[in-house]
Amino acid sequence: MEMSVQIMRNILSNWGFFVIGAAVQFLMTPFLVHRLGDMQYGIWILVMSFADFLGLFDFGVSGSVVKYVAEFRAKNDSDGLNRVCSSAYYVFLAAGMLVFLASIALAFGFVHNFKISQEEISDARWVMLIIGFQIGLILPFGFFTGYMRGIQRYDHVAGISLALLFIRSLLVVVLVLMGYGLVAIALAHLISTIIGGTIRAIYVFRVNPALRLRPGFITRNELAMVGRYSVLIFLYFLATRLIFSAGNLVIGYYLSAAAITFWAIPQRLADELRAVTMCTGVLQPTVSNLNARGEDVKVRKVLVNGTKYLMMIVLPMAVAYLVVGDALISLWMGPKYAGTCYGILVILTCAVTTNISQFTSTQILQGIARHGCTSYVTIFEAAANLALSIILVKKYGIIGVAVGTLVPMLCTNLVVIPWYTCRVTGFSMRHFFKEGLLVPCIPACLFGVLLYAASRMIGIDGWMEFLTVLAVCLACYVFVAWHLCLSKQERIERWKELVVAVRSGFAVMRSLFLSMHSRPEKSLP
Repeated sequence: MEMSVQIMRNILSNWGFFVIGAAVQFLMTPFLVHRLGDMQYGIWILVMSFADFLGLFDFGVSGSVVKYVAEFRAKNDSDGLNRVCSSAYYVFLAAGMLVFLASIALAFGFVHNFKISQEEISDARWVMLIIGFQIGLILPFGFFTGYMRGIQRYDHVAGISLALLFIRSLLVVVLVLMGYGLVAIALAHLISTIIGGTIRAIYVFRVNPALRLRPGFITRNELAMVGRYSVLIFLYFLATRLIFSAGNLVIGYYLSAAAITFWAIPQRLADELRAVTMCTGVLQPTVSNLNARGEDVKVRKVLVNGTKYLMMIVLPMAVAYLVVGDALISLWMGPKYAGTCYGILVILTCAVTTNISQFTSTQILQGIARHGCTSYVTIFEAAANLALSIILVKKYGIIGVAVGTLVPMLCTNLVVIPWYTCRVTGFSMRHFFKEGLLVPCIPACLFGVLLYAASRMIGIDGWMEFLTVLAVCLACYVFVAWHLCLSKQERIERWKELVVAVRSGFAVMRSLFLSMHSRPEKSLP
């Protein structure tokens, strides 16, 4: 019960940040597109695509921080914790320096190869340098975020991130309204990163004053331990980042920077599906704990239930994109974008939903340190994605890039990864597909039929009609899914855990404030 409540609280905290963050991004996107124009906004998306790759210079160490902080705390091994944390932190620091050097090379040796007008090249280079410096700081600061997740304070991570989101968004709006462009926006991101990193560092040293990050604590054994675990996660995230960022790069190279905007709008919506999924990414330390105690039955239970609950949450969003996505884009960005973007949204939604179906499986494999196969499979998927996108973009344009993303994703996430996960955990693949994937699809299909009928009968001409139809249909979906997908015992248990987690959630910000001002403890928490 206690473990379930902790998981529930972490997920709810992440969702709270996601909902507010999604609302802010939802408002910011049309604001920036219309204020900056298609060309400048396309340049911003292009630079941020490079930034996504630069963020991979942590070489997967962030995942090892979460795992080993949880492990050494469970063992009450303060010396071992200092050694592994020092090894991870200085890897982050070296990676940050490499990132800044890479951003210089990209700014002056690569950006001009894209179809960007000559008068915009200078701004694009400055933005690349500033964002590169920002990512270079995010990496060492990211150690402290990983530590907070390792002690399962995802709620405090979300609280700090929410405050920074408001600061950064306010800065961006003010600067754009004052007439400043991309360089000022990049500086706003840099400032918020410095503030957030400083707050997280203070938090960690307040919680554990015995923590020491010194080069003298680094040993070959700790570096090897961190490296063995991290390299496979690095390969996985590298491939994943390529899969979801390759579209921007291919379109920018073969078409134009302005064309990226027509890809970025549906991709932004598809990314919200992934963001909902990432909010549930709190299972790794729990699975590591269960695996260390030899409780394999509970690991299998986490696998099937985690997949089922995740699909129950994601599927109605995906169905809504498929059924009324054109109306959503038209109301959000304007009719100009609806026609071109809707077809891309349909394809990307199918691709991302397929990927999400194996998110819990990926966490399980990382938690039990059997994630090598998923890393290699995802690398193959990324290579196939890039090759297909390049081939298809020449003939079919942006739609071809979307298809190039979808096809490899269907193969890996509906065949290879579920087969490997079930084999490693000793779970029935038939039972996994039936309970984890098929059962949630039934209420989702009913929701789609109801939403289609309601939207056609009422007609969606404004936000009021759109939100009303969606809310009524979602209420019907929740009722059906709650009774169809969950047994009576599950409903009772999940409701109790939800009530406890929500009550504790009201105290998140208060506990964060107290933790920053409380007297330091002498022992390891």
